[in-house]
Amino acid sequence: MKPSSLMTSLGRAVVPMALTFAAGSMCAQTTPTLSGDTLIKAGTLKQVTGEVWIRRDTAPRQAAAPGTALVPADRLETGPKGSASVVMRDGTTLTLGPDSAMRLDQFAFDATTQHGNFLLDLLQGSVRVVTGLLAKVNPDVFKVRTPTSVVGVRGTDFIVDAEPAR
Repeated sequence: MKPSSLMTSLGRAVVPMALTFAAGSMCAQTTPTLSGDTLIKAGTLKQVTGEVWIRRDTAPRQAAAPGTALVPADRLETGPKGSASVVMRDGTTLTLGPDSAMRLDQFAFDATTQHGNFLLDLLQGSVRVVTGLLAKVNPDVFKVRTPTSVVGVRGTDFIVDAEPAR
């Protein structure tokens, strides 16, 4: 069975690729890119303080705001007085500190089986991670990479600091 296409107000087709039930209704978890492609939403920015930007594809960075979707390969950056909090679809919470940059290299989550993968690339600065279902069900698939190491996660609440690559 092929899923039906939805049309945006601009006439672009949006094909739901992952579905979830929220408050008794079915909601598509997809986000269109600037080129019109559809990506699976990995998480949502919940809180933004100071200067926070998001880079998607090859587009210039744009100011981020609460409610902005985060998709795999997005880069999130904060200024000297900036911070951002993201809640992922599996319930993981990421809090990016000032002067920080991270890229969500991999994220997949199947709400039915609670399986998937997570790879966060902390390019510089700090991030606090409170893990969700992915790390609880299968900690081997939850990883944080810095310019000098890759960390497999075995805890539920931790902070990682990284200096920029030289």
